Amino acid sequence: MKYTITDLSKKFDLPASTIRYYEKIGLLENVEHINSRRSYDDSHVDRLNAIECFKKALLPLDEIRLFFTYEKDMASNADKILDMMKDQEAKTLDAIDALQAGLTHLKKKIRFYSLVSESVKNNSPLPKWEDVNP
Repeated sequence: MKYTITDLSKKFDLPASTIRYYEKIGLLENVEHINSRRSYDDSHVDRLNAIECFKKALLPLDEIRLFFTYEKDMASNADKILDMMKDQEAKTLDAIDALQAGLTHLKKKIRFYSLVSESVKNNSPLPKWEDVNP
């Protein structure tokens, strides 16, 4: 199937400029240019799906590009790909832990300021931060 840049933009909720940028930096290869218009196929859709998955796992674009380079010769680069994926897994788990810690703190803030609001409305003493459970 053939796709226009507008088709892909809508399908992936990406600006056309991002898709053009992916082509420019080599993430999208072999894009046909017919009468100054780009034409994409299912391989580009597959590639964009992979890029979006990697981005959700916080893999930087330069490493995504390196992955696709390694993937062209999987047999020779399997260990490099595996190391890259394991390293990114560790980084992603660290990011999840950091987000979880931030969320826990945010929940404590919400609880604290809910108690402050109640205290103000009831004309009662304000709570102390250290007395609030997360």
